[in-house]
Amino acid sequence: MKNPQPRTTEKPVAPFDYPIQHTIKLSKSIDPIPASFDEVITKRKSARTFSGINLGQLSNILWYTAKVKKTLLQDNGYILTHRGTPSAGARHPIDILIIDATLLDSNLPHYYNPIEHSLNRIDLPAQLVANFFEHVNVIVNTTNATILWFIAHPDRTATKYENPESLIWRDAGALINSIQLTCTALNVSCCPIGSLGEPYISDLFNHQSGVFGAGGVLIG
Repeated sequence: MKNPQPRTTEKPVAPFDYPIQHTIKLSKSIDPIPASFDEVITKRKSARTFSGINLGQLSNILWYTAKVKKTLLQDNGYILTHRGTPSAGARHPIDILIIDATLLDSNLPHYYNPIEHSLNRIDLPAQLVANFFEHVNVIVNTTNATILWFIAHPDRTATKYENPESLIWRDAGALINSIQLTCTALNVSCCPIGSLGEPYISDLFNHQSGVFGAGGVLIG
C-alpha cells in the first residue's frame, strides 16, 4: 500500500444522497460523563453480553463521539468538521449506520446525521439488510444489542490525499476506540466486531461512489 500524500490541489466532492424515509431528532440535552478519565482507561474492555440501551443513551454516545462541534467551509465547497473523534485532514469519511429494531421500531438502518444530531431511517432492500444482520449475529450474538456500523466514503479523504486508504482505516480505528471509551464512561457494554461487513455493505448501497464497510461495534 502506498503512503498517503497531500494533494497540491484539492478536489471537490459531492455529498452522498441517503434515501431517507423518516427522521428522529435526538436530544441536545446531554448527560455529563460521571467517570474520571483514569476510571475509564482502567475499566475499558470489550463485552459480549448486552442489556439494551434507550434513545437517550444512544444520543449521548453519538454526541460525544461523532457529533459535529465546529465547521469550516473551504473555497472548494468542502465542509471541514471538528468532532470528538479525530480524522485525517478533518475529512471524517466514515458515516455511522444504526440498526436496532426494538429501539427504533424498524428493521431498517438509520443514518446518523452528525450536523443535525438526528437518526434518519433509510430505504434499503430488506433482504440485503437481513443478510447483513445475520452476518453480524453469527460473529457475536446481537440479543439486546444496538449495531453501530461504519460506512466509508473514500472520496472525502481522497479530496486532500493521494493514496488515502490507510488513513481511512486509521479513522475507523479511532472511531472504534472513541466509542469504546465513551461507552465505558457511560456504563454501556461495547464490543468491536471482527468484520468489515463486506460485501454486504457495498451491496446495500449498490456500490455507489465506492462506499464500503469499515467495521463496527455492538453496544448495549
